[in-house]
Amino acid sequence: EHLADYEQLMMQYYGAGVQACYRGPRLYDTEATRKMVSRVINWYKQYRNILNADIIQLRRADGRDWDGWLHVDPAGKEKGLMMLFNPTRETITRKIKLPLYYTGLSTQVRITDAKKKTTQLPLNRDYTVDISFTLLPGAYQWYVLE
Repeated sequence: EHLADYEQLMMQYYGAGVQACYRGPRLYDTEATRKMVSRVINWYKQYRNILNADIIQLRRADGRDWDGWLHVDPAGKEKGLMMLFNPTRETITRKIKLPLYYTGLSTQVRITDAKKKTTQLPLNRDYTVDISFTLLPGAYQWYVLE
C-alpha cells in the first residue's frame, strides 16, 4: 500500500509538470520501488513536452469530489494531457464538459487512456467535448488528447 501511495504522489507531481529532485544515499528501498520509480520517470520522459506546457485547472480541489487539470499545447504532437483524481473513499462517476479551445483542436479529438484505449469524439460548437469517467477511491487516471 505504501508503494501505491508513493506512486500516486509521484504521478501528481510529474503530472503537474513539477520535476522532483531526490537526494540521499539510497533512492530505492526495494526492487519494487526501483521499478515503480523507473516506470513513472519513463512516463514523464515520454510526455515531457506536454507536461511542461500550459495547464488549465478543470475543477477546484476541495477533497470532496474529483479534481483534475489539463495541459495544453496547440503546437505539440499531443494537444493535451488530462489528469483526473478522486480524493474520496467512494467510487465516483461523472460527466463533464472538457474545455479544448486552448488545445487548438476545432472539430474532433482523439482521447487515449493509460491502457491505450482510444475514443474519437466530435467537439461541440463551444470547443468542448462531453466525457464521462469513473474513478475508484483514491485513484487517478490520465488521458492523452490528439
